[in-house]
Amino acid sequence: MRYRKTLPLLVAVACFATACSSASDTDPAAPSTTSAAAGSSSASEERNKALVLRLYSEAFNKDKTDVVKELVGTDYVQQVKQFKDLKAKIPGAVATVKHVATDRDLVAVHWHASATPANEATGEAKADLYRVSNGKLVEHWGITQTVPAKTANGNSLFSDVYRYPKGAPTLSEEQEEKNRKFAVDAYRKLSDGDATVIDKSWDPRYYQHNPAIANGTAPLKQFLQQGTQADASPSSAPTEGGGTRFGNTLADGDLVWVFSSDYVVADIFRVVDGKIIEHWDVAADGQ
Repeated sequence: MRYRKTLPLLVAVACFATACSSASDTDPAAPSTTSAAAGSSSASEERNKALVLRLYSEAFNKDKTDVVKELVGTDYVQQVKQFKDLKAKIPGAVATVKHVATDRDLVAVHWHASATPANEATGEAKADLYRVSNGKLVEHWGITQTVPAKTANGNSLFSDVYRYPKGAPTLSEEQEEKNRKFAVDAYRKLSDGDATVIDKSWDPRYYQHNPAIANGTAPLKQFLQQGTQADASPSSAPTEGGGTRFGNTLADGDLVWVFSSDYVVADIFRVVDGKIIEHWDVAADGQ
């Protein structure tokens, strides 16, 4: 979670995220999220999700470059080069998908690139957003963050801390959309400096995966205050009201994904019983 006047989000930049080669018999690209399954997602959304995940499980982890040509509707040669660049940067790396969401023609992926995927304090954190059209990946935005060795909250950048007492529910499309509007509105108010929204919209337990912020709402309030003092608000006009500009927002299961047009940051919020209870973000190095 990053602050401009307080909290920026993600700007749509970069080409395809870098790739990874296979290092185990299991498929680490299978999503490990404990979020509610997208049982109400349309068949089209599920096809789009399966298509995107092939990019990680086959093209990245099994080095099947022909799959890139099959899936990508643009210059696949450049994508293959970027795959090779990551392998050179992190020898033996694999892609482990942590969270994935589909909404309309968009697919968002939160994943870990590391040669030691069991150790979530290594490698890079990545967030990718794809637009799918006629079975091809036609647009892509990506963010990469170096994973720190330690975090202020004791949580990794990827883990799922919250557990449903009776198992994760399957949410309707209507409930997902309600969660999306709720989280986007709450985040916009917070990002524009309204600290009162924390008590209204955040669960006091608030499990944090931003490495600089501890768990709970009190550290969030403190971080908000520091960010307000440090940053100035941009003069850009908003896309949905308020001061923060958004690019794309998605809801799938109990997760809401927020991509903005101001900063190179992607945010993911878990919404449970009308409250934000868990948060992840990927902030580009140097942001």
